[in-house]
Amino acid sequence: MFMMRVFSRIALCAIAFASFACAPESNGLERKFYTCDFEGEVWDALVDSSVNGDNLLNGTIAPSWHDEASDLAGEVSQPFPGYWEGVALSNHCSRDCEANGSPRDQLCAYVDAAYSGKNFIICNAFMDSPYIRFKSKRSYIKSMRVALTTYSYNATMNGNHLTPPLASNESIWVEATGYTINEQGEEHEEATTKFYLYKNGEPAFDGWARWYLTSLPLVDKVVFTIKWDGVGEYNPYPAYFAIDDIEVVRSEKIER
Repeated sequence: MFMMRVFSRIALCAIAFASFACAPESNGLERKFYTCDFEGEVWDALVDSSVNGDNLLNGTIAPSWHDEASDLAGEVSQPFPGYWEGVALSNHCSRDCEANGSPRDQLCAYVDAAYSGKNFIICNAFMDSPYIRFKSKRSYIKSMRVALTTYSYNATMNGNHLTPPLASNESIWVEATGYTINEQGEEHEEATTKFYLYKNGEPAFDGWARWYLTSLPLVDKVVFTIKWDGVGEYNPYPAYFAIDDIEVVRSEKIER
């Protein structure tokens, strides 16, 4: 009887989720789900062949991007040679901190492979707050996969000439803040959710972890910041993390 009740509850949850996904909205719209996984020939062409580090020095970093299906977009800029900011495409993965854990490897994820396929994005929140946005209309972001980067992992866990290893009573996390933008271009902060990268001196997870952003409402863009609870005015650790498979929920007109 107990197992029957469990299976019944699971079935009811599945039916409820399917109803949410497929049910038309009252204004002639229906919800559709998309996953921005950065895969395909178009994305491959955007990932520079020198993604292992040289692109940070010679100015050939992959350009800004837009996924037509999910309507998500990201921007990358290089204010000066050797430094970039924003959300950059990458396909470089390595757990070898000795070979790939230096500042030259800022686009290297600390995983064996992308979550799906071979491409993903790296967020640089060191001097600025990177963001992803919807290009045409505000939508929901259901979840995304998150990973550490090799450079940040190496500096955080092993220390370097600028900072000691993360202490056992310190943590580092990412905050995602959703914004809406009105017709005048004014931004309004809606809500914030956070996700731990390192907790109490240790990595909070291994490989790719799923971050649910369902507490955010309909947004035009999501801004990422990295926080540290140690003693000091600023975070001394490399503020990078990787993202893959962003799940988006959009309201679209019902096809007749």
